[in-house]
Amino acid sequence: MAHERLRFPDPAPPERRSLPHALRDPLRAATLGAALVTVVGAMLPFMRIFKPGTGWFDITGFQQTGDGGFVLELAIVAGVLVWVDGAWNSRIVALVAGPAVLGAACILILRDFYQTGLVYLEGLGGHGGFEPGFWLAVAGAVALTAMASTRIWRVRDRLSFRPGATMTSVAGTAGGVAGAVAGFVVGSSITPLLVHGTIGQASTVAVIAAIALAFLGAWFGAVTASSAARAFGRE
Repeated sequence: MAHERLRFPDPAPPERRSLPHALRDPLRAATLGAALVTVVGAMLPFMRIFKPGTGWFDITGFQQTGDGGFVLELAIVAGVLVWVDGAWNSRIVALVAGPAVLGAACILILRDFYQTGLVYLEGLGGHGGFEPGFWLAVAGAVALTAMASTRIWRVRDRLSFRPGATMTSVAGTAGGVAGAVAGFVVGSSITPLLVHGTIGQASTVAVIAAIALAFLGAWFGAVTASSAARAFGRE
């Protein structure tokens, strides 16, 4: 009696780890990098001023009108829109144009800070100037606007003002943006209450925690909203 040899299936080759979709496209990666540069610049001091009897001290974008805080929030939201596949590959004008619009808004805010800073310097007799952090934020915002506008121009033929995207992509994008904003607000509000130290140290920790919670909130919001949309669609 002939016995057949047992044949075992060939082992499946290990899956190759690939870069996230946001980093495979050079334009998309560069746009995401521009948003990151804007965030880093907004975290650094914007001006360095000399006052008689006080000496030199730094002015951050989070003081007074909080222009740096607004720039930081807008840049984070723009980065989320670039990172989320549903928003970057969407056909809806509002989603595709979002990063460019937010980048332009950052430029306008920084321009207002620059004009106000010049008036302030004139009142002090010109003792002081703008720090590299301010110019880094400006460079990032300009690059973000230019690259995001290039993306709009490339896909202009397939854009539509009609809500033609799937419920899952829209929900994921909305959840990601909402999560980013919520994480930033929570991090910037709770951290100063838990950190004991100088005002500068507390504000630095608050900004870092706010950014970390913003990205965590964006991921959690996008995943949760997308899952809810899929479950709702199956009902």
